[in-house]
Formats: sequence, structure tokens, C-alpha cells
Amino acid sequence: MIQLRLEEAPKRSKLERKFWEYHLRHPQVYEMLVRFAREWRARRGDGAVVGIGLLWERVRWEVYLNYDNETFKACNNHRAYYARLLMERNPDLDGVFRVKRQRVQASFGPDNDTLPSSEHNYEN
Repeated sequence: MIQLRLEEAPKRSKLERKFWEYHLRHPQVYEMLVRFAREWRARRGDGAVVGIGLLWERVRWEVYLNYDNETFKACNNHRAYYARLLMERNPDLDGVFRVKRQRVQASFGPDNDTLPSSEHNYEN
């Protein structure tokens, strides 16, 4: 596992810094997401895509059943970062999530220039 010291990290957005703090405090969230994404692929096929929101709600379910949910919350702000991290660190999960451009490019994951816009088109 990659060791990350936050004080040595390159300049990151506030949201990304909060994500890394959360990730380091709660490694079980990452482990659950990897397990659930692999389970999805095992049942649906190697190219199957799933929304991070679906898996995130399953994590939330597991957390509420098995942990003290007063001190361990599953914050929605971290979902996009986990989607990118899972695909980057687990080649078997490449493409399992569809990701869009972030307002501030994360220090990991795909380059914003290669991703579709996160803007909604309400004209159609």
C-alpha cells in the first residue's frame, strides 16, 4: 500500500485534502468499495459499469450496521475520489465507473482533458 504523508503532498484542493484525511482514517471504506466493485464485475461481467453512488450507499449500509456511525460517516464528497482511486490502483476495475471532469483536477486518476464535461445539458 502506498504511504501518503499529507504534509508532503503536492498542492491539492480542499476537497481532495479532506478525502485523503478521511481515506487514511478509514481504510476499510476503500476495502469495502474494492470488494463491492469486484463483486459487481464477477456477477455482471468484466466490462460491467456501475455507479459509485450505488456502491457508496452499500458502504453506508455496512457502516451503519457494523460501526459506530456517530464517529464514522460516509461523506458523499469523497465518492468521485474513490471512483478514481479504485480504477487507478486496481487494473481489474479499470472502467468500472464513468467519471466526469472535476472543477479542480485531482492529483490522481484520468486527466480532466480526456473526460466529458460535468455540465448538465437541459436543452434536450
